[in-house]
Amino acid sequence: MRAYLAELAKLTRRKVVLITAAAVAVFSVGGAAVVLASAKPAAQAGFGRGLSLDVLARAGGGTQVFRTAASFAGTFLFVVLCGVVAAEFSRGTIRTMLLREPRRVRLLAGKLAALLTFAAIALAATEVTTWLAARVLAPGNGVATGAWTSLHAVGAAFTDYGTVMLWITGYAVLGTMVAVLLRSVPLALAVGIAWAGPFEHLIQNAWAPAVKVFPGLLLEAFVAGGTSEISAGRAFATVAVYAVIAAVIGSVVFARRDVTS
Repeated sequence: MRAYLAELAKLTRRKVVLITAAAVAVFSVGGAAVVLASAKPAAQAGFGRGLSLDVLARAGGGTQVFRTAASFAGTFLFVVLCGVVAAEFSRGTIRTMLLREPRRVRLLAGKLAALLTFAAIALAATEVTTWLAARVLAPGNGVATGAWTSLHAVGAAFTDYGTVMLWITGYAVLGTMVAVLLRSVPLALAVGIAWAGPFEHLIQNAWAPAVKVFPGLLLEAFVAGGTSEISAGRAFATVAVYAVIAAVIGSVVFARRDVTS
């Protein structure tokens, strides 16, 4: 709990909150504009992360805009999470923290829990602001919004929020493992950008089953509600296995590896 509160205090500093608020605002408006502008009639929409006008007109259309916009930010999110955790090693703050809390796994768990708590609050704000932006922009893109304020829309909002939060948690656990293993911001960023960005997608272009194997592609499939190659349920189950393995590896390495040098 002490590690959790200490990390949360750092994340809720005025500068961090202001930067996060600005990022939320830009992402909400920009994401809503892009998703709505790319929407097509059902007859022209292909299978993928893009939404059709018919889907957007349903009760959950408003928050589906938020969920779809978030699904395109996976690589960026993974890179940021890798960098945030790796920076603790590069700056030497981990060594200082261990002087106060020698139980390493508890320290790591507290820091990750605080990071996810902050992400959950920012995510809630993002969903609300994206919905508002989408509501304003929807009429100009031929999307009916009458069903967006129904009781079914509230249920869809909670479902979409939970899905994206699980998606973020998966990236957070994987990113923490990468940071603990590499302990260097440049290396962690390089691996994050290369792996979650071009590497997985290039292999997917040459080998279709890659979407059932690589964690980044699985997370994309999960948050998109499934693809033609894999269902959301199977993608989630596979990612859960990866997350458990990553958590074990990260915890063992962090607990046993020397951090004084």
